[in-house]
Amino acid sequence: MNYIKAKLLTTLCTVFLTIDAGSAYTHIIDFYGHPLTVSYDPQLSALKFRKWDQAEISRNLSVFRNSNLSISVNNLKRHIALFKLDGTATTILVDKYARQISKANDQNTSTFIKYLFLKELNYDVILTKTGTEFNCMGNLNFTPGRYIFIKYANKTYKDLDYANRKNKGKHLIFRDKKITTERISHRTLSIPLVNAKLKSREVSFIVAGDTFMTEVKSNGSMTEFLGDLPMFAVGKFITDVPLSAEMDSSLMTYLKQHVKGRELIDQVKFLLAFVQQVVPYGSDYDKYGEERFYYPEETIMSTTSDCEDKAMLMSYLAHNILGLKSVGLFFKQDEHLSLGIEIPGYAPHGSFNYAGKTYVSCEPTAPSPRIPQSQFSLQRVDEVIEF
Repeated sequence: MNYIKAKLLTTLCTVFLTIDAGSAYTHIIDFYGHPLTVSYDPQLSALKFRKWDQAEISRNLSVFRNSNLSISVNNLKRHIALFKLDGTATTILVDKYARQISKANDQNTSTFIKYLFLKELNYDVILTKTGTEFNCMGNLNFTPGRYIFIKYANKTYKDLDYANRKNKGKHLIFRDKKITTERISHRTLSIPLVNAKLKSREVSFIVAGDTFMTEVKSNGSMTEFLGDLPMFAVGKFITDVPLSAEMDSSLMTYLKQHVKGRELIDQVKFLLAFVQQVVPYGSDYDKYGEERFYYPEETIMSTTSDCEDKAMLMSYLAHNILGLKSVGLFFKQDEHLSLGIEIPGYAPHGSFNYAGKTYVSCEPTAPSPRIPQSQFSLQRVDEVIEF
């Protein structure tokens, strides 16, 4: 239904632009499988920066804050409303706009367009320069796990290129007469209404000698979007994000059916066996060259995952299927994350107390679902992370 709405909106926007846009150009961009109409001033595509100074920036801001920009932003607002985008998702969509308009030929042109659009949407953003490279920085109402930032006018601005986490030196800030105030928001429980790419895979796992198999369905558009979000630290920013409706109706329904009738401790072990076996262990450094944290649906659909991915998946399943709370146990020296689960009435040898509650340790990357179990002594835990 959302896909049909998006197609209808694209057609309506194209008609609207043909009638009212004048010299505006239109193009189609891909928004996680949904084709969206982009309108823009044709001169933006040809824009090049040569002096990278204040005069050049001011001149271009004056030139491109025109009727074509108003048409472009009104079109953009329709997309924001249709897909119910928060501030963070909006910056990702605007980035796609900017890259399409600039044809990715010039990064500075793309960054300038991104700034131009976000500013017109009233977001509190600034344009800076490091060397001859432009940066678009925003005033966020949340704190990513990794970011570069600058302090300006008693506020903190963070880089809106969410994949860029390398500090490139001192930032020169460009002045702009246009004053904007809205901070860029992030709603953990609100995922854009994207569902054009649906995926599935067969999963199997063994519990006490019995083999369980099922087909898992996933919203591929959603997982692609999650991969584009800013990097967040391990914790609620990740474990609070719900699974898609597709995965909820397939996997979650299957797991709930098969834990029903078991003793609580056996229910926990059943879910733990699934998490341990759903995908093999694999290092993020081998895949990405750095640490990257998966959301639960990403973990289930990945080819490999590591300790923190499996720990957060187990936390999600324990909470949403069994109603159990859990905490992450971070062993800094060992670069390892395991899990502690609060199981009412169950306090075997090896359990521990935290914040007045009793938890039992488990290892989502272990070969078998034993509880309690810890790869390292709990005395070596450096941080307890609340999920």
